Amino acid sequence: MKSVPYAAICLALACVAARGYAVAAECAQTNTVHVVVAKQIAHIYNQIATDGEDSLGSYFAEAAARTGTFAFSVQTHFSQYDSQHSGAGTLTVVHTIAGPTLSVPWFVATDQSSEAHVATCTRLLSIYAGVGYVQTQSNYGYPYGYGPLRGLGVGLERFANPQRRIDAFGSLYYYPAAVGAYGSGRVTYAVVSFDGGFRWRLGRSGVGLIAGLYEEMRTLRPGKRAGFMIRDGPYVGFDF
Repeated sequence: MKSVPYAAICLALACVAARGYAVAAECAQTNTVHVVVAKQIAHIYNQIATDGEDSLGSYFAEAAARTGTFAFSVQTHFSQYDSQHSGAGTLTVVHTIAGPTLSVPWFVATDQSSEAHVATCTRLLSIYAGVGYVQTQSNYGYPYGYGPLRGLGVGLERFANPQRRIDAFGSLYYYPAAVGAYGSGRVTYAVVSFDGGFRWRLGRSGVGLIAGLYEEMRTLRPGKRAGFMIRDGPYVGFDF
């Protein structure tokens, strides 16, 4: 898979952000705070599951604040799913990053990705350009998986306008080198996260109904098929 050129993204976002210090009318709303709570129904594709489906305990949560020029947000996506198996008493075949294939009793796996963003408003379509920090967590470590990944990245995002009956939101962030432990060594992943959807304002209240799609892709650098991960997560919930 072709990796996104990090220097080109940084240059493009720097140019856009430089224009964002003069706040456009689309970003002029100040002191706006919102919290999202949603039920996520994701599918996980990685070394322990070819199609792990989120259970009842999976969720998406976000908190964000905008002050006209700047936006600050934190979000987390939590997935709980069964490792690949064909029924009670069967084994999960794990294709490890190190190479060997292991067979273990199937188990309930968890994967969590959390992000923090700091962005500045641009002149284009209420879009913010900024920097992000990602951290992942799972309940299966070496040799089946790896330790928490941590890394910095860049991206773009747009927040839904709570004054509109229906409005779109979305974000795209790229983390070129998220690093985590693997045994006595370490691994480096390129992480891409996308989140987008629509918000419907409920009546005259400030509460909104949201429906969206979260996509996360982790690619081991240098690439190995066993280290690849995709999370494909539709969700529905409320924006307060």
